[in-house]
Amino acid sequence: MKKALWTTFLNSYHLNTRTEFMRVILRIARLELASLFFSPIAWLVLVVFAVQFGLQFTGKVDMYVSYKMLGYPTFNLSDYIFTNGQSGGLFLTVQSQLYLFVPLLTMGVLSREISSGSIKLLLSSPIKVSEIVLGKFLGIMGYGLMLIFILLLFVITASFSIESFEMSWMLTSILGLYLLFSAYAAIGLFLSSLTSYQVVAAISTLAVLTFLHFIGGIWQDVDFLRHITYFLSVTGKADSMIYGLIRSKDIIYFIVVISLFLGLTMLKLQAGRESRSAGLQFGRYLFLICSCLLIGYISSLPSLTGYIDTTSQKNRTLTDNSREVLKKINGPLTITTYVNLMDKDHNIGLPKQRNNDLARFEQYQRFLPHGLNMEYVYYYDTCDNSSLFKTKINAGLSLKAVAENVVKSEKLDLDDFLSPAEIRKVIDLSPEGNKFVRRLQVGDQSTYLRLYNDFFKHPGEENITAAIKRFTTVPPKIVFITGNNERSIEEANDRGYQQSTTEKSARSALVNNGFDASSISLKDQEIPKGIAALVLADPRSSLSAVEIDKINKYIADGGNMLILGKLDKQELLKPVLGPLGVSFLNGMIVQSNTDVSADLSFASFTTNAGLFGKEYEKFNGDTTFKVVMLGAGALSYKPADDFKTVPLLVTNPRIAWLKAKAFNSDSLQLKFKPEDGDQRMAIPTALALMRNKGGSEQKIAVISDADFISNLEINTFRKVGGKGNTNFYNGLFKWFSNGEFPISAVKPEPVDNVIKLESDGVKVLKGVYLYLLPGLLLFGGMGLLYIRRRK
Repeated sequence: MKKALWTTFLNSYHLNTRTEFMRVILRIARLELASLFFSPIAWLVLVVFAVQFGLQFTGKVDMYVSYKMLGYPTFNLSDYIFTNGQSGGLFLTVQSQLYLFVPLLTMGVLSREISSGSIKLLLSSPIKVSEIVLGKFLGIMGYGLMLIFILLLFVITASFSIESFEMSWMLTSILGLYLLFSAYAAIGLFLSSLTSYQVVAAISTLAVLTFLHFIGGIWQDVDFLRHITYFLSVTGKADSMIYGLIRSKDIIYFIVVISLFLGLTMLKLQAGRESRSAGLQFGRYLFLICSCLLIGYISSLPSLTGYIDTTSQKNRTLTDNSREVLKKINGPLTITTYVNLMDKDHNIGLPKQRNNDLARFEQYQRFLPHGLNMEYVYYYDTCDNSSLFKTKINAGLSLKAVAENVVKSEKLDLDDFLSPAEIRKVIDLSPEGNKFVRRLQVGDQSTYLRLYNDFFKHPGEENITAAIKRFTTVPPKIVFITGNNERSIEEANDRGYQQSTTEKSARSALVNNGFDASSISLKDQEIPKGIAALVLADPRSSLSAVEIDKINKYIADGGNMLILGKLDKQELLKPVLGPLGVSFLNGMIVQSNTDVSADLSFASFTTNAGLFGKEYEKFNGDTTFKVVMLGAGALSYKPADDFKTVPLLVTNPRIAWLKAKAFNSDSLQLKFKPEDGDQRMAIPTALALMRNKGGSEQKIAVISDADFISNLEINTFRKVGGKGNTNFYNGLFKWFSNGEFPISAVKPEPVDNVIKLESDGVKVLKGVYLYLLPGLLLFGGMGLLYIRRRK
């Protein structure tokens, strides 16, 4: 039958020798597509594909409809249903399993012609080999459109079910999957040309695709092999498009892979048509492979890579703030990563993780005007990793002996790591605790970028951009007063401020957000010039006359200041607060709590949140924004000099009040007693004082609870109040630094948060995608095969 079809076609070809090249290809494609649909395997693949992914799609929709019915919030639904890795997005599942379907479709494309003998008829005809190969490939691609159509049905359904659906993003994802299918099909076509046995072609195609599916994760610890395996890994090349980012190097990669294997197929068939020396044939293969590899390499160069972010919120692109910072970099940025073998996080920087590590900075490489260089230095030295040094095997061993145990267990070579003496000749990392750290350098300037002791570990856009921005602006200096047992930026106890200021492993600490923090004693030091703010945090003993004079002169000269107090030591702040017109009211703020002590209260922004920047305007009057305060006092203010004074934080009068009399701080349920002098009102706990001084705005903030940024709060109370304390604290210093730091890299909120379907609609979807569509495909295929058999 197949041979008769080819005979009819060839007779037509002889009669129309001037037929255009594309017309011949299209006719061959139609024959191939017809051949596929005359096979039960093609219909079986369609049915299995529709059922498998229909189950996943309707299951996810059903889940989010259930969330809506239970009153749970839903957001970013396009991503969570189709592309999110953590939620098992539909398209990621398709990508991971697509290679299982292709061998069944391509196994007979050419092996069937070889086994039936029709390949001889084709090769002896005037039809060009390129027309044969491209026609058959186009036929497979036509079938692939059926698979894509099923996915497109899911997307169209979701677009009618979800408000503000991310259609452009999802279409980009489908394009990535189709290109992936095309690459798989080209590989399968080539392998089908190597054998006359369809089963052998299917098994070999599956083996090769499986190999290419997983090759990106092997031999990653060898530099030369890592680049090769990364290039050969087909699956990961669709990731960016699935996530909504089109990269020119990915498009070109797929075109190169498709061209390579179609070219290999053409050379294989051409070898059966003509008699050439083995050397010449080998030269052709070598030229084709080298040409494709060269094109792939050139197209992957960062300077030649183009990007299109198809997400509506531009989630795959750096924010405007970051891009503006990068524009000002006057030279190439070099990031040197120092990896200590003894550090618990050393695995992140090992060669086997290199491609993942480079991907973390790709967006910066995309926008840096003078390029990005990534370098790595490996060494071993002492560090704080008790879990390693105190094990039974390592206890009592020398540092080198422990290092030898580590490299042996991880199959590494100690010769690749600098010794302590050698690394110290290069750089002194002891101030960083010899931990995993990156040194950013532009010209002679340098700064550090660290890992953080939290769930995400890696620095976010805010931290990376803040580190880079230090090259283009003078880092703001925050100076903390010491000498009277104030809160210390060096102390890790509950009362200290280390976590929020100088702790290098804390993501939100000043040191990781562009600031320089230091301490001075005003008893024997002068306040430095040009600082962003002076901080007086809860002195426990009286300030001397010298210290008071220095502080008041600093304020009189227009200096910015942050003053934090506690109710029990409010008298010590009067010499500073008095001239500003600020004082503490009698009594402590208490709150009706059910699971924590009554002296813990929540404060929210007033309508003055916008002082901290545009991104804070959304918090204006938002009572869901909570700053946790422990034993807070109430602030009172009156006009002083030419300052404008406004409240920043106030308590909620429905649940909090000012209690005049002493009480047991362990109490959970206190009652409001006006007869005892209790006052229920919106109580200010943070004030902002502003005036124009010397042509610039002077800024002073007064907080009635010095604990709100203490180590205790950072480590404990955040669970109660969320991120409110950190957000408020960051906003304060953004205000003091005139918006320079911390960097705001907030992405727009997702808009596809509402699913319009109800439970009845889900039943209809399940009926359509789990029964109707597979049924139509099944019975349509059976009917076509029956009619074909009757003919």
